[in-house]
Amino acid sequence: MKNLILFIVFIILSITKTIAQKPNYNVVFLEEYYNEYISLSSQTEQDLKTLYLDKVRTPIFQKFFMQSEYASFIYEDLARPSLNIEHLSNTIEGITTNRKEIEKQILTALKNCNTLLQIDELTIYVQPVSSELKMMAETMGGVFGFTAGSKQVLISLDTSVNGWQEMLSYAIAHEYNHAYWTQENFAKLKQWTLLDYLVFEGRGDYFAKLLYPKIKTPWTMALSDQNKNDLWTMLSSQLQNQDFSFHAEVMFGSQKFPAWGGYSLGYEIVQSSLSKDKSIDPKVWANFSSQKILSGSKYQL
Repeated sequence: MKNLILFIVFIILSITKTIAQKPNYNVVFLEEYYNEYISLSSQTEQDLKTLYLDKVRTPIFQKFFMQSEYASFIYEDLARPSLNIEHLSNTIEGITTNRKEIEKQILTALKNCNTLLQIDELTIYVQPVSSELKMMAETMGGVFGFTAGSKQVLISLDTSVNGWQEMLSYAIAHEYNHAYWTQENFAKLKQWTLLDYLVFEGRGDYFAKLLYPKIKTPWTMALSDQNKNDLWTMLSSQLQNQDFSFHAEVMFGSQKFPAWGGYSLGYEIVQSSLSKDKSIDPKVWANFSSQKILSGSKYQL
């Protein structure tokens, strides 16, 4: 009898442990906020940008992202209105039509990510790509990702762009790496430099390419080897720069810096450093400092 009781207790503990270890992943679709905005757009004298901020940005931010580690960046990202109502309606229709496939794609990608890095809880929010970013979306496979923090990722999606399924999986992996890094390191963060940003994005792409190596990403291939060397020469004395507006110029491009230059250079820094020893556990290199990754790369000061 005693042995039977011990066996039952063992089974209960095993089941409880299994349930406790199962990650809590969720997908939340945000179309309802955009649908209200669309519905009111022809019924009000309020200008569209103000209406968008009132019905989309403010309620979404207040309900979901106010406590996120990168809340201020999400607040600014959500401020980009969709003023082309027809395009927005079509994009939402595409998301609604493909809702089951989108959710399946996201949850499968999260499961794949969890085999390498573990996050206990993560919610993916899905919204339509802004009409103002339609051309950029077409060059990026119809998907934009933005990590809100250790437990939240915001995905902007346009299913009319060919290849969105594959790029969605890749984007989830990229942002998952950011969320993991945030989970492990945000509380210890004292400053944010250009080098940190370069490595942060490069590490996200390196992780995503481990899982989805066949996906072509224009932002990591935007520069030739010579162009990357030239950009490194320009930036090597600015790696400790903490001006985020300068960071954005480097990463995304400006009159002074090439489009996606920081992403291409950041990926090259990370992959040239980490590919030397692929046996290193991702849980180890995911927490390497930016300086450690740089010191092992092909780019030296």
